[in-house]
Amino acid sequence: MSNANAIVRRGGITEIVGRLSSGRTSLLLACLRDALATGGVAALVDADGAFDPESADAAGIEGQRLLWVRCGGRRDVALRATDLLVRCPGFVLVILDVGETAPLLSLATAYRLKLAVRRADTALVIAGRQPIAGASASLVVETVPREVEWIGSPRVAPGSAAPTRQRLVGASTEMRVRRAQGASPVGEALTWRWRAR
Repeated sequence: MSNANAIVRRGGITEIVGRLSSGRTSLLLACLRDALATGGVAALVDADGAFDPESADAAGIEGQRLLWVRCGGRRDVALRATDLLVRCPGFVLVILDVGETAPLLSLATAYRLKLAVRRADTALVIAGRQPIAGASASLVVETVPREVEWIGSPRVAPGSAAPTRQRLVGASTEMRVRRAQGASPVGEALTWRWRAR
């Protein structure tokens, strides 16, 4: 995706939802890379410890300008950390990656996050399997896997008991806008491809 900033809204909450291997983390990394490319500082609240610094480096993310908060699976800690970070001036982007098990987010908490993001003029991106911010999110996008490209054959080679190895070389993902307040950043579903280096 060439300009992931189209879905990140300063002063608003964006949710990126999708199942495992749907491309939501790739989209999240693209948003992070684009935000840091402007010279800003970002924070990533990692509820499950799933963030991989090597993948982020390969995606062009400058780790020196990223605050990585690891929460060890404690969603209550992740929500409190996010609440504190969106109130801190200076972050162009705060990301909350809740993983597969979404925390319970009350309407009051979601609204408080919305107001804090607006006051600090930052952007909050929440990534997970399902939306959690309700009406407080200004944009909800869903990632859907389209095709995966492999090298190698899954068949058993003649004279061998084991299948030959396959290597992932690329994939394409579709991004659909599920809900948008105001103008939608894209008119219809958008598809992007990535290739391994």
